[in-house]
Amino acid sequence: MIEPKKLIKGKLYEFRGVQMRYSHPCQYAVQARFAFIDSKGQRKELGILLVKRELLEVRELANN
Repeated sequence: MIEPKKLIKGKLYEFRGVQMRYSHPCQYAVQARFAFIDSKGQRKELGILLVKRELLEVRELANN
């Protein structure tokens, strides 16, 4: 389980089989949401409950 406070900008995460980079937290008064960019350049916003339950951290391989 990932804590939303520990998300790192630019880091790669996986959500339901799709890899996305974390962009930034969105400021909404009603519900905390987090913005991600997928490989096609489309912006996705996930709620805090989805982030806690289904977001997985992806370990990136170093280019050697």
